[in-house]
Amino acid sequence: MTTNNLTVESLTPTRAPFWSRQFSAAGTEQQATFDIAFGLIIPVLCFYLDPVVFKGDFLSGPILQSYQVFAYGVAALEVTLFMIYMLCGARLGAWSRLIGGALISGSVFSLVTGVIILPYSLMGLIVVIGVLGFIPFITAFVYLRTGWRALTNEAAAIGSLINCLVIGAILSLGVPALASVYVSRSATHSIEAIIHGNPQQAELALAHLRRLPVIPQQNLEPLMQAYLQEKDPERKKLLKNCYQILAGEDIDHRIAIIND
Repeated sequence: MTTNNLTVESLTPTRAPFWSRQFSAAGTEQQATFDIAFGLIIPVLCFYLDPVVFKGDFLSGPILQSYQVFAYGVAALEVTLFMIYMLCGARLGAWSRLIGGALISGSVFSLVTGVIILPYSLMGLIVVIGVLGFIPFITAFVYLRTGWRALTNEAAAIGSLINCLVIGAILSLGVPALASVYVSRSATHSIEAIIHGNPQQAELALAHLRRLPVIPQQNLEPLMQAYLQEKDPERKKLLKNCYQILAGEDIDHRIAIIND
């Protein structure tokens, strides 16, 4: 007679290690919910409410104000590609590898941003708001996981995967960088036209500025300086109105905040 030595442990399926589960080809419903929260909803809210990093007056000024347009461009592309992959997945075919490369580049960008603002995030824990500074690290993980799944969705040679990573980096980082340079130069040129041009030139420059997606605060600083130095009441009123239209706030209020 054969003795049955099977135990409860031997009948229990062996669970894959934690990191293997995180980067497995097929994600779980819980992972999808987590990814949508920290790869889409919360990052968008952070950019909208941002009181410290790219805009706002919580500190003496935004930490990374100079990179505002670039960061917004990267974020917009990453969120769009993330949504496309989450909605379409394997149906994208070979295109998923390009999206994967772009998402992995976005993961690196998010990680670097988190590291740069980490000292401020740690200090901000005193007033709770610093917790938001750790969101980039979680978003970096989400984009890395999603990017890896998209990149390895179909069997491909190593060379092809490397090409997708390079093209993805150019798409997600290079395009926003070029857009940032264009916006900055256009804003600088138009602000100069407002400051030194006649009313007609100022009106044309204002119309051009209003077509730009974002006008970084640093590009508006020469307008504030010109307003402070202007003696002619009519010119001063013109500069004040232009700033109000572009920044959406009263220039005297902004100057008071800076001088406080």
